[in-house]
Amino acid sequence: MADNSAFAKGCLGSVVGILLLFGGCAYLFGSSYKQVTDESAGETPIEDTSWVPAGFTAFNNKVAYKWSASGSYSCSFGRCAQIEVVSKDGCGSLYAEVSKIDAGGNNVGYTNATTSSLAPKQKALLMFETSGEFKTFQLAKISCY
Repeated sequence: MADNSAFAKGCLGSVVGILLLFGGCAYLFGSSYKQVTDESAGETPIEDTSWVPAGFTAFNNKVAYKWSASGSYSCSFGRCAQIEVVSKDGCGSLYAEVSKIDAGGNNVGYTNATTSSLAPKQKALLMFETSGEFKTFQLAKISCY
């Protein structure tokens, strides 16, 4: 009976150890992921805007943007909008997403655009083309990796 008790305690200890290990890994991964997500979503406090060109709005600490003037671009189909993005330190990959907003203020979909190899302070033009019934576009996300 004593052997079974020691074996059970050993198994229980192993299970608890494994659960603690997985819990610790999940906590560390969750913390790092949240930090990256917050930065790319523009949710971290913007620390310095001295690098942001006139007419642009800082989205986060990595990129700034402005909507291109209507008539300065054309659509090949449906409806479109264009934003100009400038990066502070460059991006190997740039991703932006806009929501489609209907007359009632409801989000009824999205469209996205990407580019790569953006040098520091270089501007990128991102075109969002889509179809459907909606009133306007709203910038949702810009990620610079």
